[in-house]
Amino acid sequence: MNYNKTAIDVYKKFSSFEGNQHIASEFALKSVLKLIVNFKVKKVLEIGLGIGCIVDAVLEFSNEHGEIEYYGTESNDFCLEQLKQNVSQYNKIKLYSDVSKVSSSEKFDFIIIDGKDESLKYIQNLTHNNSIIFIEGGRAEQVALVKNYFPKPIHVQIISDYKNPAYGPFDISKWCSGGQLIFPNPNLRMKIYFWKEKIATYLKRKRRNNK
Repeated sequence: MNYNKTAIDVYKKFSSFEGNQHIASEFALKSVLKLIVNFKVKKVLEIGLGIGCIVDAVLEFSNEHGEIEYYGTESNDFCLEQLKQNVSQYNKIKLYSDVSKVSSSEKFDFIIIDGKDESLKYIQNLTHNNSIIFIEGGRAEQVALVKNYFPKPIHVQIISDYKNPAYGPFDISKWCSGGQLIFPNPNLRMKIYFWKEKIATYLKRKRRNNK
């Protein structure tokens, strides 16, 4: 299954749901699924499930890509109700109210941060040597916090070079947002990936300026 197609289909679906003003962008969904493919992710923790856009995309993609264990946190009553209605494979989510409730014996390949959590520092206990972290959107405060939790992390901003599509809830005059990729314990492969994304971001910024 093409991860771009999955991202677009899920984004279109969630664009019609109540609470759509807070869903991940189409490009952020593409970025998440691309990372899952490139790093062969099998176990995910999403902090701030919201109404379920990211988890739905990942689980839909996993039907053909390969089974993925999905853990998530959410405490908002509206979002908790929407998750049940919106996520077609809701029964596969291991749900917690906040990060501190997740056992430190659980280690995740991929941690996605898509909301606030007062227990964010607890992610230090939930990573292994090859874990990766993706923070949806800008969230400069959370980026700074996460980088401070690890001794030598590397971080790159991932951006798009196209504007929000007309079929979504966001302003079509603005660039489709991406996210922040952090490698807490970077190995050689991660450093190479980091530099590729760094160059891609530089080139996309140049294209943006010429549009």
